Amino acid sequence: MRRSLIPILSSLLLVPLLAGADIPSFTAEGILYCDGVKLNVGSYAAPLAVDWDGDGRKDLICGQYENGQIRFYPNVGTNDAPVFDSWSYLMDGAQPISVPYG
Repeated sequence: MRRSLIPILSSLLLVPLLAGADIPSFTAEGILYCDGVKLNVGSYAAPLAVDWDGDGRKDLICGQYENGQIRFYPNVGTNDAPVFDSWSYLMDGAQPISVPYG
């Protein structure tokens, strides 16, 4: 099943993408959580689900508006039932990676 991440205010909503005849439709699946707390990256989230660490599970990479930093949420669940229990900033040596924002 294909899924899409949709920024909703300061949270992320995971929704299945149901391919129809001509127009894809979305059905709500749920707000994402990290370690039991609603995942919050601030305004204007830019999420991407990708196997960042090479373990076969889709992790969450999410750019955030504040300071242009990028968060990495490793998936400790499965691709069908992702679980995020920690996060860290993507780093360039000892400094968080920062991209242009605003």
